[in-house]
Amino acid sequence: MELIHAINEWAAAIGMRQVESDETGSFTLLFDGAHEVSFAPDGDGTVFHAEVGDVERLDREGALSLLEASLLGAGTGGAAFGVHRELGAVVLWKRFGEFSSRADLETAIGEFLGQVVVWKGKLSAGGPSAPDSLPGSSPLGGSFLQV
Repeated sequence: MELIHAINEWAAAIGMRQVESDETGSFTLLFDGAHEVSFAPDGDGTVFHAEVGDVERLDREGALSLLEASLLGAGTGGAAFGVHRELGAVVLWKRFGEFSSRADLETAIGEFLGQVVVWKGKLSAGGPSAPDSLPGSSPLGGSFLQV
């Protein structure tokens, strides 16, 4: 299922306006008025990514903790961290294959958004070490897909 088609099916179902992608096929959605997640096509899949912190606030230990979380998948739900030099931001990203249904897409968005919320909170609090365990769903509850 093509991502933009799946997103627009979902948008119609919840009464949201239709989403339009840019010339590269990418688009960004704002969730709960506070969490921007960008979606970019990547071959037969899609990369979700979101800024979760400020690079300048990281010290050596914090950077090592993020690297460890990325490499070991500790508390990231399979996502990884990167650095966007131009923005000076720590980015959480995850690549997904093709979505077979709108439900699969909604689950993927919810789980990724949950990680974004957790890591934004951890990085803003100055403690980027990986949590021992994270729930598989969004901490925003059942209404997390409000745009």
